[in-house]
Amino acid sequence: MKNINVNLDNIKVAIFDFDDTLAIHKDRNFLKHRSENEDTYLNFYLNAYLNPETFYENIEVCDKSSSLYKIINILRNNGTKLYCLTGMKFSFHLKAKQNFIRKYYGNDIEVLSCYPQERKVDAVKIIQKVNNCDLSEMLFVDDIKDNVNKLNKLGTCALLINEVDSLLTIKN
Repeated sequence: MKNINVNLDNIKVAIFDFDDTLAIHKDRNFLKHRSENEDTYLNFYLNAYLNPETFYENIEVCDKSSSLYKIINILRNNGTKLYCLTGMKFSFHLKAKQNFIRKYYGNDIEVLSCYPQERKVDAVKIIQKVNNCDLSEMLFVDDIKDNVNKLNKLGTCALLINEVDSLLTIKN
């Protein structure tokens, strides 16, 4: 694991991925199961659209990340602007994601989406301009190593989800 050197007091904007970052899927093969056949694929989006309040509790069951919950509360107390940046093919499950975040993390996290995953770098640059801050004043957390590596190269404080616990030990 790399040496984590992030001062949360200096973070003005924090961006978190959704799947396997804010929402930890209980089914580790959730992506594969979504696409087993056309009916399964279409029903995933249909169920998310029709049941946004309970989708991630009853259909595609997820848990919140207790580590990110702690980090988000620290950042929230510091006045940091919070975002969820999720990769999505369709917006049919956007409300389900928003409901999960609101229920488990709070109402102040703005949910944005992009597709494909590679567009997250562009999205971070747009969010930077919206918030008029430096990339070094932004925290980005994702479960996709390529996204984290690209954003670290740009000067963003980017971490993999499994590195967040070490950030908590630095803060304490």
